[in-house]
Amino acid sequence: MATRQRLARGICCFFAQQQSIALTVQHATGAMISAAQQSALAAHHHQAAPLLLRTAVAAFSRSLTTGAPSYNSSLSSLLREEVDYEKKNYVRPDQVSGGPPAPFKLTESPGDTLLSLSRTYKNEEISIDLHVNNQPSPPYEGEEGVDEEGITTVAFNVSVLKDGKMLVFECESDGSSVNINHVSLEPKEGLTSESMYSGPVFDELDDSLQRNFSTFLEERGITAELGEYLRFLIYDKEQREYQTWLSEVEKFVTK
Repeated sequence: MATRQRLARGICCFFAQQQSIALTVQHATGAMISAAQQSALAAHHHQAAPLLLRTAVAAFSRSLTTGAPSYNSSLSSLLREEVDYEKKNYVRPDQVSGGPPAPFKLTESPGDTLLSLSRTYKNEEISIDLHVNNQPSPPYEGEEGVDEEGITTVAFNVSVLKDGKMLVFECESDGSSVNINHVSLEPKEGLTSESMYSGPVFDELDDSLQRNFSTFLEERGITAELGEYLRFLIYDKEQREYQTWLSEVEKFVTK
């Protein structure tokens, strides 16, 4: 979070400098042309007057072209500094370095914000999906519940598939527990219409039902330990994708 704020401040500062330079150039150009026009008027009976005006303006334009800072050069330098900073300070969290809690297997692809974990349990196929771009908004820095990496709560879906149907749990975890927000029973292909009934409001279910749904997930390995792993997994994935994005944008701007 802090690195993005630093980059944003740098880019804003860069554009402010560019605007200041543009205003200075505009004023200087006006003054130069005005002076040339006055000289031309003073010598309007002389044949060299139009040439004086054209020469003055052309010379000043050349000085602007060769002397003004390069837009692409300044932006690419700022991006390169951010790339170097990110790579220098990147450390893979210990919580994810050893992989997911057994027996889950992790699947991910570079450039794709989807992360998936899978396992089998008896005759069921268990899958966990979470997206980097579909996470709760982090609190502001300094608010309670934010650790030093800025990681708070992770949102994910758990699907339990058997007999052509799947029980889908919408969950969140702060690393100390797993909270269920919604439960739906869906076809294997998912809900085919937004108007299909997807289940009741979970908090309105009887307390004993809520507890037993939580136990149902725990038996399949959806625990606080897994929630802690997912919190740091989503953070690490976002950091790695951010580094790649910076590098690609820097290459694009430099060309």
